[in-house]
Amino acid sequence: MSEDNRTKNYSEKPQYIKQEKFIEAGSISLNETDTAQWKKVPGIGSTYAARIVKYRDVLGGFISINQLKEVYGVTDELFENIAPFISEDDIGLEHCVKLNVNKLEFKEILAHPYIDYEQTKAIVNLRRRTGNITSIRQLAMLDEFTAEDIKRITPYIDF
Repeated sequence: MSEDNRTKNYSEKPQYIKQEKFIEAGSISLNETDTAQWKKVPGIGSTYAARIVKYRDVLGGFISINQLKEVYGVTDELFENIAPFISEDDIGLEHCVKLNVNKLEFKEILAHPYIDYEQTKAIVNLRRRTGNITSIRQLAMLDEFTAEDIKRITPYIDF
């Protein structure tokens, strides 16, 4: 073993690249921003960035900035800190992906965060009994759906 390999300079610190953070309001798009961009928002690190993007993708897109509060770990305080950095240009019904409940399999419907197991079962059973579901009103008549449930899922459902 040579002298160079045995002797190390432990005073040298590893060089970390400091993450650049946004300082301007409205810097990111809620429905189009990737994890790298989310990490530039003060208060958002790798974990929160991944959670936000994953939730957005599973949800089918955000139609309200307030849906960020549904992301695991996003407290009211964190929401208030990050909200100013979000542009609301791409928020709305036209930016969400719709589930066609007549064509999707049980697991695909169940994967949506706003539809639970019993509701998925009710959708599949209704489809089996009556054929294609043609309106949200048919789902609203099922006991498994409250008025609030119907309001939440309406933007994400297609027939």
